[in-house]
Amino acid sequence: MSTQQEKAQDFAALHVKGTPLVLHNVWDAGSAKAVAEGGAKAIASGSWGVAAAQGYGDGQVLPLADVLRTSRQIVKAVDLPVSVDFEGGYGIAPSEVAENLRALLDTGIVGINFEDRIVTGAGLHAQDDQVARIAALRSTADSAGVALFINARTDVFFQDDAVSHSDLMDEAVARATAYADAGANGVFVPGLAD
Repeated sequence: MSTQQEKAQDFAALHVKGTPLVLHNVWDAGSAKAVAEGGAKAIASGSWGVAAAQGYGDGQVLPLADVLRTSRQIVKAVDLPVSVDFEGGYGIAPSEVAENLRALLDTGIVGINFEDRIVTGAGLHAQDDQVARIAALRSTADSAGVALFINARTDVFFQDDAVSHSDLMDEAVARATAYADAGANGVFVPGLAD
């Protein structure tokens, strides 16, 4: 069985420019085993699927304790790197998301998706605030000795349907650059349609 650090290194190595890593979202240990047996190189959980499988809605409605339990079960079920959709980190302040990440790291995961949408509110976190949140996650992972893959998500293109996507490109690029500078390994920019 690989160690968490070995899995973290394996997961990072799977991210190769020009050769996209395909991740199929799982929602529990059983679905993780099925995906692994199907030949997956890594496992990812999606927040909606994990929540729905337990009777909850998406958007941090599923209690964090259940996210931790499910993540631990998935990690134990497969000998592959596991990345978790951490949504907004179940907190606002950098110290809150860092504390929650410490608990998540204890499950054995090696990657997270972390979004800049205010999950329990409206709009996006201010760029500087999100940078501080990502930096806190990076510092926490580094202190724990885990080469955590942080996939920073920006929801710029989901915020205002009245604004053309070309008018939002500068903000998306600025956020992506700032998030990478703060310690994100990858950037996910969903919703760009034009």
